[in-house]
Amino acid sequence: MGMSPTGFALSELSEVVRRCNPNFDSMRAISWQVEGSVGDSWRHWLEDLFKPLLLPHLWRVLDFATRQSVREIILFDMELDKNMKPGPRQRSIDAGQLLLQQSAPRGERVMARLREAIQAGAAVGHFATLYGVGCAAFSIPVRTAILSYLLQELVAGAPKDARQVKLLETAVESVNEFLRISSNGLNEGLRFHG
Repeated sequence: MGMSPTGFALSELSEVVRRCNPNFDSMRAISWQVEGSVGDSWRHWLEDLFKPLLLPHLWRVLDFATRQSVREIILFDMELDKNMKPGPRQRSIDAGQLLLQQSAPRGERVMARLREAIQAGAAVGHFATLYGVGCAAFSIPVRTAILSYLLQELVAGAPKDARQVKLLETAVESVNEFLRISSNGLNEGLRFHG
């Protein structure tokens, strides 16, 4: 599939998912679960959970993972945990457990230290946290990492919906706007292409 008008290639996002979450096919809903119509439920989730919590969380985790700052990532994981409602919170933790079962790239210390923190009870291990760390380990650009996260939420939450590309496109502009605002005056370590 080629580029959509919003500028992302679904095949590129699918490849990122395969690389950073090879067991994706065995996942159920992550934090989004359809309630009512798929389109309305997706927009509601974007407004209530993704934009205010998950988008900034992913952005910060990607930033600190590139800097090897595990302590900050642990704090962000705990902050996300306390700000999520029980249903999405539990689904996110369950999805994170599946990511923990995968092997990290050789020499990847951030994920190893995060695993230790989760085992010790110092971190919870939300899917967004672990996925962000995994994307950073593979040097996935920020925008691509965030959009591939969204793709997983969408496909896992509504696997049979024919409008997945259209629904994903509804989230792209908010991601682009967030990255535009967040990149002003930010450290050069973050990569905003992709």
